[in-house]
Amino acid sequence: MAALALFTFALNGTACRRISQLALSPFKKSASPAPRQPKRSFRLLPSWPSWPSWSVNPVIRQSLAAYGGKEAWKAREGVELEMVWKTFEGTRTVDDPALVQMVTGSPTQIRIHFSKLDQVFALGDAGPWVMLNGKPDDSPEFVARSHYTAATMAFFLSLPFSLTDPGVVIHETEAKTWGGDTFDVVTVGFRGSNYPWHDDTLALWFRRPSFLLDRCYFVSTASGSAFGPPPNYIWILWQEPTQLNGLQLARRWSFLRSDTTGAMKEKMFDIEVANAVPNRSFLPVLFRKPIIEPLVGPRPLIIPGTTPTPTPAVPQP
Repeated sequence: MAALALFTFALNGTACRRISQLALSPFKKSASPAPRQPKRSFRLLPSWPSWPSWSVNPVIRQSLAAYGGKEAWKAREGVELEMVWKTFEGTRTVDDPALVQMVTGSPTQIRIHFSKLDQVFALGDAGPWVMLNGKPDDSPEFVARSHYTAATMAFFLSLPFSLTDPGVVIHETEAKTWGGDTFDVVTVGFRGSNYPWHDDTLALWFRRPSFLLDRCYFVSTASGSAFGPPPNYIWILWQEPTQLNGLQLARRWSFLRSDTTGAMKEKMFDIEVANAVPNRSFLPVLFRKPIIEPLVGPRPLIIPGTTPTPTPAVPQP
């Protein structure tokens, strides 16, 4: 699915501080260009300091409050979003409407139905699955795409509440300026089986004084993603913050390609939120892969008030 270039985030080496430098470098002016550094392989070192808990990180606590509070988010049970995914292919734009249904507070309960292709990417307790034109698609490529697409969408749509998940590690918080505005940049990593990118790192920018999410920078090393061959340097911009049916969210997300310095290049995708319905209660079966039994022989015609005639057995050779 071309519009689904969704995110795996992996950085190595001096990831935490290096990612902030890359994120800011296009906007810094220096008297002379910095000497070119040798190419490095980024991998998060276990020696980097971590916050013991999100609950003692003041930026995350204030952001949770700005979005309505953690308990209020979990109390919504489920959220349904009508979205339009836009893919930019040169001068051509391709729109793909989608319905996203997810359980709040769960990284493994999400279903995304792309109506134009009649394709479903989903993640449930039994793992990822795909439906195409009403039939299961067990292609390993599509199942893998469904896994990281659904998992990363569950994480990003749940921000900042997903930062309270035990599998998220808070590494570093720094105050930064960009274009005269002040931000708190929180660098996070992942651990545990809930995330297909559990070794990865990303930098989340929270705008002061609102503490709403403004942008994210990451390096994607996912093979087979719609970003192209890895590594890919990606910016996500959250735009048009608004209250929609009681939910604080961004009406538009933009995905831009970057170079190795962090400079923004061409736009790849937009996601526009058309409507949001909170407090939905979904049956667990919605997130389970449908089991479709193959039809064996013709079905008998049943007329009300009559006894159906048994279907004769098919002789075996």
